[in-house]
Amino acid sequence: MEKITWHNEKRIVKSLIPYADNPRQIKKDQLAHLKRSLEKFDYAETVAIQPDNTIIAGHMRVKAMLQLGWGKHEIDVRVPSRQLSLEEMREYLIRSNKNKGEWDEDVLSNSFDLHDLAEWGFTADDLGILLEEEEEGEKEKPEEETCSSCGQKIRKKKK
Repeated sequence: MEKITWHNEKRIVKSLIPYADNPRQIKKDQLAHLKRSLEKFDYAETVAIQPDNTIIAGHMRVKAMLQLGWGKHEIDVRVPSRQLSLEEMREYLIRSNKNKGEWDEDVLSNSFDLHDLAEWGFTADDLGILLEEEEEGEKEKPEEETCSSCGQKIRKKKK
């Protein structure tokens, strides 16, 4: 099979076609964070599509843009040099969402404000990883605060 190379093209947001079997979902609060990010930083992460406009990666960004009323906006998209087979497209769709790095918990907890992290989309469960491991035998309940911006409960990192 011919090697795949990618290039940029322009497309109108509302012309992009969601892949019917996309397994990726987004919660209402995550979608709200994504929309705030688009409003603040504009369109920065490029959507990948098939030559026929079927979305391969970026379904949630397109959904957010449509909800923001950006349907007529022209955006850059990444397009492969040939139509991907169904197997290739499905593999890329999963890999583009699943093959993500891990967070360096020390850098995250010591270099970023927990309220900012919550505002930027981290959930209370995500931020729970920032708590130091409880000593064996010690069962202290972590202190919690409510983020004034997003209303999420945030467990404070122990010092």
